[in-house]
Amino acid sequence: MSSSPSWQDVLRRIIQTPAERQRLATALGVSTMTLIRWANGTSRPQRSHLIRLVQAVQPQYRAELLEALEPEFPDIRSGLYEETPEQIPPDFFAQVLNARATITESLRFWHITDMVLKQALTQLDPNRLGMSITLVQCMPPSQEEKIRSLRERLGKGALPWTADLEHLSIFLGIETLAGYVVQHQRPASIEDLSQDHLLPAYQSEFEVSAAANPIWLDGRIAGCLLASSTQVSYFSQQRLALLSTFSDIISLAFDKDDFYRPECIELSVMPSPEKQRPYLAKFRQRVTQVLVDAAQNKHHLTNAQAEQRVWWAQYIEPHAFKPYLRIK
Repeated sequence: MSSSPSWQDVLRRIIQTPAERQRLATALGVSTMTLIRWANGTSRPQRSHLIRLVQAVQPQYRAELLEALEPEFPDIRSGLYEETPEQIPPDFFAQVLNARATITESLRFWHITDMVLKQALTQLDPNRLGMSITLVQCMPPSQEEKIRSLRERLGKGALPWTADLEHLSIFLGIETLAGYVVQHQRPASIEDLSQDHLLPAYQSEFEVSAAANPIWLDGRIAGCLLASSTQVSYFSQQRLALLSTFSDIISLAFDKDDFYRPECIELSVMPSPEKQRPYLAKFRQRVTQVLVDAAQNKHHLTNAQAEQRVWWAQYIEPHAFKPYLRIK
């Protein structure tokens, strides 16, 4: 039986190309010759350099390098999780409150959510191990005044996710972690999506652990803030507390009418992401067309109003989502 590769073997493979060797050397503040010596075993890096190395390598190599390092450096993972800021900077609170007071209504939602998602990503993943933060919002009630689904409104990511996640947005139902959190009006987290089957969830690409927190106002709920990490058991109590605070802050982006009484929430099971995405691929293009048509007819529509029209007219009423939402 062949033995597992050493971390030096993995590093040699990573730095084969001069460009990647130079990129990593610059990121770590060392010379390319130092990297070569580490890989050849003629020099031993400091623990701080190893932690930075794991953070700096391309995402596709990170898990393998970590696994190879653990026999010699058993506490390497704990080093990666250190230094998560416990408090949100006061200046950030001031910026959000100023935006809430001064930004025009049509731009307020996008401006505040963009600010909050970027700050949440920075503080929850300070070491850039890989994370996505998604704002999940309740769809408006059906004719029977029930919330049957949620939708991923927008999101931000750090490698291996893309920076903007809006193009991946789908409908979510009770079969997801976000759906569970909104339906039961309480936060929840999953340490390992490949192993934990106690809570409902589907595992998206790159996602290993996840957490979600409701977005509240005056006892009503608008959706949740959903965070996903590439790391097992990433969401410590400290990080869950931060996610809760960011959920409270992002509630300032919503209008009062976006919040619904808990008894209205009766989520359905939605089609799989693979079935949804062909229908949703042209969503943003259709929203733009609705805004253009409204302007040509001298009708004022906000971006949010245009989105709602497209969701219902183009996606829910005409095709297979309708049976899932139990619309009469």
